Amino acid sequence: MKEGDRPVSDSRSTGGGFVNWFLFWLFLHILAAIIAFGPIFVFPLVGVLAAKQPQHIAFAVAVNEAIEERLVTPIAATMLISGSGLIWTANINFFATPYLIVAVVLYLAAMGIGTGILLPNTKKMMAIVNGDQGPTPQLFQLIKANQRFGGATTVFFLVIVFLMIVQPGGIHLR
Repeated sequence: MKEGDRPVSDSRSTGGGFVNWFLFWLFLHILAAIIAFGPIFVFPLVGVLAAKQPQHIAFAVAVNEAIEERLVTPIAATMLISGSGLIWTANINFFATPYLIVAVVLYLAAMGIGTGILLPNTKKMMAIVNGDQGPTPQLFQLIKANQRFGGATTVFFLVIVFLMIVQPGGIHLR
């Protein structure tokens, strides 16, 4: 490639007005990962503190629900768009790149668990702690379920990060 033959997405272009779409999508994708998945490492700490001080369990459940509903779920959902933008702008053949397929399957599984199990369980916990009956056996069953499924989604996230960094099998271009 000669000096003047740079692609439009190359940020070093001197023609002015060019946008490096790959870097744009990469920035959004990494930012979303930090914002959406950083809090999942806090949930167990909140749970331990609530177990030590049960009088604050209602507050702990409310904090977790707010984080899940207003931060983790909506921001994590945007990663499908930013990830697709990355794949498109990098000219990656998605179906010929096994680590991306595995990462997307894990992402979709984590989103399914988050929206289908974790968030509904947390809403049920909110209903219990906001009621007058105090902590019930059902509350502790829901907590245990969220610990198991939340742990699984954390493992999925860590595997996805590993795959994105190591890129086993390499990238296959279109």
